[in-house]
Amino acid sequence: MGPMKNELRAFRLGDIRGLYPEEINESFAVKFAHAFVHHFRVTGSIATGRDMRVSSFVLQDALNQGLRESGIDVIDLGLCPTELGYFASTRRGIDAAIIVTASHNPAQYNGFKCALKDGRAVTFDTGLSEVMELMRAGFHNPPTSGKLKVLDLRPEYVDFFRSKFANSPLKAEHIALNGLNGTAATLAEILVSEFELPVTWFRKEPGPIPSEGADPVNPRLVAQMKAYMESGDFGIGVAWDGDCDRCVFFDGNGDLVPTYYIVGLLAEKFLQVHQGGVIVFDTKLCWNTLDVIREYGGIPAPSETGHAFMKRKMHEHQAVYGGELSSHHYFKDFFGCDSGMFAWLKVVELINQSGANITELVRERREKVCCTPEISLSLKDTDRAFSEIFNRYEADALNVDYFDGLGFEMPGDWRFSLRRSKTEPLVRLNMESRGRPDDLLGEGSKLLQMFEPYRTDVMNCSDSLRIQ
Repeated sequence: MGPMKNELRAFRLGDIRGLYPEEINESFAVKFAHAFVHHFRVTGSIATGRDMRVSSFVLQDALNQGLRESGIDVIDLGLCPTELGYFASTRRGIDAAIIVTASHNPAQYNGFKCALKDGRAVTFDTGLSEVMELMRAGFHNPPTSGKLKVLDLRPEYVDFFRSKFANSPLKAEHIALNGLNGTAATLAEILVSEFELPVTWFRKEPGPIPSEGADPVNPRLVAQMKAYMESGDFGIGVAWDGDCDRCVFFDGNGDLVPTYYIVGLLAEKFLQVHQGGVIVFDTKLCWNTLDVIREYGGIPAPSETGHAFMKRKMHEHQAVYGGELSSHHYFKDFFGCDSGMFAWLKVVELINQSGANITELVRERREKVCCTPEISLSLKDTDRAFSEIFNRYEADALNVDYFDGLGFEMPGDWRFSLRRSKTEPLVRLNMESRGRPDDLLGEGSKLLQMFEPYRTDVMNCSDSLRIQ
C-alpha cells in the first residue's frame, strides 16, 4: 500500500467529510481503517454503521475490510443513525465506533463520524491529524484477519430508552415526524410503538435524500414541513437531519421553533433536576442561554462549535446537558453524546409535564432576547472581510470575544458573532438583542451591507434578515 498523493481534503476539524468518489472512496476507507486502528491502539471490536446514501454501503464494506485486515473484529450495525454508534461504543468489548455518513450534506458527499470507548470524541487535534499522516505515509498493519458479526443493537437501545423514561409516561398530541429520508425512522418507529405515541410521518423512508441535502433548517425544507403540518391537526412537529443527530421542533401551526430557545428550555429542565449542574453551549448566540444558567444556578461551559468539540466539553465537565445552535443536543444521560431521539422524547416529556404547548413554553424567553436566523455567507476574501468588520466595530464594542471566531457586544443591547464553518466553505453570521427587534434589524442591515463587496453568492441577505 503506497503513500497517498492527494491532500486528503476529507479530513475536517471534527470528522471526515468529502465528495464521493473524488475525496473519499473505497481505497480511502481501507487505508483510514489501518491508520485508525494503529494510532488509537485499538484491540477490542469496532462497531460500524452507515446512513442511507448510495455510496455508504460500499464505503462501510471497505471500512470493514480494512479493520478486519488490521486484526479487528467488526460489529456491523447496518443502516442506522449515528447515535446508535455512540451507544455501541459504550457496550462491553467494543472499543470504538465509526459511522459512514455525511450528516446533512447533499447526496454526493460522504464521510466518517468516529467515537472511541464510551462515546469519546475524535477530532483533528485529538488523533485525526496523526491518522492522516499515517495514511499519507502509506501505513499498513501486518496482515491478519478479524471476524465480522452483524448485530441489531436496536432492541437493547430501546431498553435503554425505556429505563430513562420509566418514571415519566410519555403522552402527546398528534406529532408530525419528518425524517428527511434519513435514518431517523429506523429507530423512531420502534420508539413510537414502545411509547404508544400518536404520529404521522413525512419523508419517512431512508433515501433518497432531498437534492439540497437533509438539513432540517434549510428554508425550503422548513417550508415543506409547514405545508405538511397545515394539512393536518398536529400539536407539535419534529424533524431530524440525515443521520439523526440533529433535532428541530415546530409548533402546532408548523412554524419552526428556533433551536436557540429549545436549548434554553432544556437547560432549564436539567438544572431544575441537577442543581449546580454544568451546561455546555456554543457561543454563536448565548445571551438567553446564559440568562437561564444564571437564573437556575448552573455553571456555564462555552464550547467551540461542532459535535466533536461539544462532546469533548461534555465529558471534561461531566455536564448535565449541552445545546448547540445547529440543533445538536447532548445529554449526560446519553454518555455526553448528542442524540436526536433523546432530544425528541425529552421535549415531549417536558410538554407533558408542564401542560403547556411548545409556543407557550418559549414565549417569555423570545420576548426578552430576540434573534435573527443564522445567515450563511460565501465570501471571496474572508480574511479581508473579517478585518474590515473588526476595524469598524472593535472601537465601539463593549466587549470583543475571540473564542471560536469573533463576537461583538455592542451599545444598544445587541450582539453579533462570526464563525467560519467547520464543514462547509461558508461564514456563519448570528445576531441577537435584548428585546429590541427593530433596532436589531436596523443594525443588522448596516452590518450586512459591509459584506456585499465580498459576496460570491447571489442571494440577497436582506431577504433572510428578520426576527425569529
